[in-house]
Amino acid sequence: MKSHGVVAAGALLVGAACAASNAPGVVKWDIQRRHRRQELARLGKRADTYEEVVTNEEMRGGYFATCQVGTPGQDVVLQLDTGSSDIWVPASTAQVCQQRGDDGFDPDASSTFEVVGKGTFDIAYLDQSFAKGDYITDVFEIGGAVLQNMTMGLGLNTDINHGLVGVGYPTNEAIIHNTASLDSMYPNLPIHMVNEGLISTPAYSLWLNDLDASSGNILFGGIDTEKYVGELTRINIYPTQRDPNIWTAFLVAMTSLEAVSPSGKDTLTSRQFPIPVVLDSGTTLSYLPTDLAQQTWREVGAIWSPELGNAVLPCSLRTSKGYFSFGFAGPSGPRIKVAMDELVLDLTSGRQPTFLSGPYEGQEACRFGIQNFTSPPFLLGDTFLRSAYVVYDLINHEIGIAATDFNSTDSNIVPFPSLSAQIPSATLAPDQAQVTRVPEFTTPAFEAGPGFTDPAAAESGNAAPGSVPAFGLGQIAVVGVTMAGRYAALAIRAAAVHPSVVSPAQCSSSRFTGLRYFSRSPVSRSAGAAAAALQQAKELAAANMTPEAAAARVTPEEAKRLSMVRNIGIAAHIDSGKTTVTERILFYTGRVKAMHEVRGRDGVGAKMDSMELERERGITIQSAATFADWRKVEDGKEETYHFNLIDTPGHIDFTIEVERAMRVLDGAVMVLCAVSGVQSQTITVDRQMKRYNVPRISFVNKMDRMGANPFRAVEMINSKLKIPAAAVQIPIGSEKEFEGVVDLIEMKAIRNDGHRGINVKVSNAIPEHLRELAQQKRQELIEKLADVDDEMAEMFLDEKEPTPAQIKAAIRRATIGLKFTPVLMGSALADKCIQPMLDAVCDYLPNPANIDNTALDRSKGEQPVKLVPYNSLPFVGLAFKLEENPYGQLTYMRVYQGSLKKGQYLYNSRTDKKVRVPRIVRMHSNEMEDVNEIGAGEICAVFGVECASGDTFTDGRLPYGMSSMYVPDSVMSLSIKPKRSSDADAFSKAMNRFMREDPTFRLHVDEESEETIISGMGELHLDIYVERLRREYKVDCETGKPRVAYRETITKRAEFDFLLKRQSGGPGDYARVVGWIEPNTENPEANKFETRVVGGSIPDKYLSACGKGFEEACLKGPLLGHKVLGVHMVITDGATHVTDSSDYAFNLATQMAFRKAFVEAGGAVLEPLMKTTISAPAEFQGNILMLMNKRGSIVDTEVGADDFTMLAECSLNAMFGFSTHLRAATQGKGEFSMEFSHYAAAPPHLQKELVAAYQKELEAKRTK
Repeated sequence: MKSHGVVAAGALLVGAACAASNAPGVVKWDIQRRHRRQELARLGKRADTYEEVVTNEEMRGGYFATCQVGTPGQDVVLQLDTGSSDIWVPASTAQVCQQRGDDGFDPDASSTFEVVGKGTFDIAYLDQSFAKGDYITDVFEIGGAVLQNMTMGLGLNTDINHGLVGVGYPTNEAIIHNTASLDSMYPNLPIHMVNEGLISTPAYSLWLNDLDASSGNILFGGIDTEKYVGELTRINIYPTQRDPNIWTAFLVAMTSLEAVSPSGKDTLTSRQFPIPVVLDSGTTLSYLPTDLAQQTWREVGAIWSPELGNAVLPCSLRTSKGYFSFGFAGPSGPRIKVAMDELVLDLTSGRQPTFLSGPYEGQEACRFGIQNFTSPPFLLGDTFLRSAYVVYDLINHEIGIAATDFNSTDSNIVPFPSLSAQIPSATLAPDQAQVTRVPEFTTPAFEAGPGFTDPAAAESGNAAPGSVPAFGLGQIAVVGVTMAGRYAALAIRAAAVHPSVVSPAQCSSSRFTGLRYFSRSPVSRSAGAAAAALQQAKELAAANMTPEAAAARVTPEEAKRLSMVRNIGIAAHIDSGKTTVTERILFYTGRVKAMHEVRGRDGVGAKMDSMELERERGITIQSAATFADWRKVEDGKEETYHFNLIDTPGHIDFTIEVERAMRVLDGAVMVLCAVSGVQSQTITVDRQMKRYNVPRISFVNKMDRMGANPFRAVEMINSKLKIPAAAVQIPIGSEKEFEGVVDLIEMKAIRNDGHRGINVKVSNAIPEHLRELAQQKRQELIEKLADVDDEMAEMFLDEKEPTPAQIKAAIRRATIGLKFTPVLMGSALADKCIQPMLDAVCDYLPNPANIDNTALDRSKGEQPVKLVPYNSLPFVGLAFKLEENPYGQLTYMRVYQGSLKKGQYLYNSRTDKKVRVPRIVRMHSNEMEDVNEIGAGEICAVFGVECASGDTFTDGRLPYGMSSMYVPDSVMSLSIKPKRSSDADAFSKAMNRFMREDPTFRLHVDEESEETIISGMGELHLDIYVERLRREYKVDCETGKPRVAYRETITKRAEFDFLLKRQSGGPGDYARVVGWIEPNTENPEANKFETRVVGGSIPDKYLSACGKGFEEACLKGPLLGHKVLGVHMVITDGATHVTDSSDYAFNLATQMAFRKAFVEAGGAVLEPLMKTTISAPAEFQGNILMLMNKRGSIVDTEVGADDFTMLAECSLNAMFGFSTHLRAATQGKGEFSMEFSHYAAAPPHLQKELVAAYQKELEAKRTK
């Protein structure tokens, strides 16, 4: 074997040559703490840096990443280790990978795989885990950086289901202990990066962030000056071998330790000072000399547990104000403060064990992050490193260290300029020659102890270690798995409590063997720690990601970006002009070059109506998303606002499209017809906006129509929608003479000019005949604002005239506060006054940061938590709409928090599955624009994500889910089947697609008739899907008579005493139930089951079976086979048999008793009544009256100048085919919409017909 020093130098010389010919960059791994082993993600190349997402799993005691090995690349989970220098991967054939279902490396699947050391790879860890196999070479890729011919171990026989990425000294490779095949060290990862020209020198920096944080990084070839505070100080790394020229570990001199709390400060001492400590990211805890560790325990009141081999303390000390200050490299060297929230760690998954005796009796127990060793080297693991920013320089043998800047979102990467360059921006620690001085050993006063705990705990904590009664794990009810099994191995080096005194050791004279201290360091891999990591992730939002903390960290650029974003929807009653308004918005913002009309008279059609059916029928069937930029002049400066816009349908049958749009939007434009004002679907849209707390502005469209009256629309908003509203404009002219509007805030006239109204003319000259009206309406606006805004109310009471800026600010506050809606007006078809409406969207509707969006924290019983739309926070998004297209499933997603990047891995909160996002697009109706990243607060669409509508996605760092949208019940069904049996596959595929896309479209197979039944929101809804089957899937279908969703109920009380007694060859069935059924007067829409059995005549185990029997009986009523509503069943008595009674018998007896008593209780059929709205020209009022008198009762009629609106309650059964009759009665000029209202008793003659038909159908099936 060659000299280690010679090999290292040779490897570095190769790197120097590469560095000279190639411009080196930096290689960066983003570290992300995750709570599941499966939750590992990858990122690709970004600019000149390489990133790898790494996860810290305390159950494994380290930080992990998914790297790629081989050709083609295979994802393999590897642990990051700053101490060892090997890379090794578990083989897919290893027993542990096959048992646990983990993916290992399959060498047979790689075309570049080569064995270079057969049987020479052999590593054993201190906790008895091991890996044995071959040394191989293959392609190794991290975050887009590809390294050819990387030497690594292949674990063919291992009990570890993950591999390791070592980034320590080359002399700390396992190969130096085995020369069977390889006769020298091979270039480790940092040196290989130098050889490949990726970095200039083998050095890297490590930023782990705090325990609750979700981000950090390891940066090869550079430092990040924004990730630490104070001064970065260089200190020496000391040799760990007898040869002073060989370094195997990052061993530094720890020269002091202080305990500081509100009650005082103690300088802790040890006979081991100066202490040789290794900075080791592969170790969860920190291990100090026993005498020093005992002093830290005494300061915090920790107790030694022989069962765990650990010191434990109350979990409540996590919030202690005390900290420990570690000093290095002599009296003038750097100091690092480690707070208690980094040192108190969970012991188990789930609920923590409790102390059964002693001063902490009843309190939850946690382990302390500082433990004891009896001999060097001592270790400073993750409990220390999270508080320190550390730079490892492998060629100058120096460590750069500074206090970490927790949760820093800024970055300033400074690369090492050349090979052997010193650490950038770092100063050398002075007087390092004094490191070898041994301080005088004195016993500290422990004045800081009371400040770490409350007075009572502090008093107990002052007792000598070990004098407080230890607790036994065997006597404690522990929820989850303890970590004691893994910690038992620590007894090899840990003291029992009173260890033998160890003679002082100096760093300069410390001598070690060639053991791999990093790979043999204590590694916590217990499954119980997964819960600890999960708990930390769950507490992330409460600890470091509160809205206040996130707002304090947001950059000015991020705040500016958010303030310019508007997520809006266009919603209204059918034929109010929504799509026409959207078409004008797209034209004036420059998204389309020409405007086209809704019904496609020019053969093109509106941009947002992309379906052929939509253009033919002139209605919007599916909501369509787009985006646009609007330039608005503010204070003499042009600002660009970014709109994410959704155009929604107006027909009630497609109300789910409006529902899910409102679920994810921040604001809306409610369009009203200037003639009809508030209509039936306007009320539905208003209800949806209120359900999801969506602020809105109102736009009165069609001002050029005859009979237009915007002030009537304003009054109807106030009276019918019950939301304060006032006009902020008045029209100039009316009907055909409509020219523009007067802005009541600025008191200026606004008109459109040029081709298609492209130019906006603003004039101070208000028409003379409108001055008085303008002043009157302006005063009404101010008075209405004074009713809803405190600041405006004060000015109004003080009789002060508000400025335009104050009025706008008041409107914005009241609109966002859901207290007010400003009303604008114009005519989209005439291309007038759309631009002022866009300005109003910018002025009055909220940006994503103004809206309180909440998620449900599943770790805290679905407690609501606020989501903050900042890119730096963990990702949370909601899939609100699905579409199928030629490229696969397209999932529309609203990003509520964090950013979404192409190639990122997401986690479905409902299924807990990991999915990769291969493609992100912005939608422009049916067109797509690829993007690499979407920021918080935006709306996008993604491919390759299998999910359901309403699923929540996170990046795995938060246990959040979001409430889904409201989905109304279907009101109409019909049977359907393909005409040709060869179309069955296409029919099934279409049905599955339609159900995924539309939650209101449902399908089931009737068990008795074996017919396929589709259900939806109305006749038009189902008709559209039947037509789409024919056009999109070439499947012609036969449909049966539409089926109404009837319900059954009872009208009076009926008693029953039913005995089920059946005997077969074996045990029989015996059950007797006595009681009554009666109408449920408390809630007629629900059923209720109650037991009043006394004396134990029916055991409790059978009573639950009775309840299930009642529920099953209510699913299929005895009259029509429909669901039963409004029944209260009471069981009062019964009887059992010793051998023949069972759950099944009582379940069946209850069902049979229910059916028998149902008829005696006056069983009745309920039919759905629909709230029906008919609009037509006034000349057809008589014809419609005759139509409706046959079908239901008329509730109200509103007669306008040219048309009228009729409100009626009609039976759904009577409305089948009504559209044909309405067209005939109104010469095609009438329209209607229906919405489910309630259930009511069907007419007696209809009930008899329905029951007779059902009995006939049952009889026909029995005789088959």
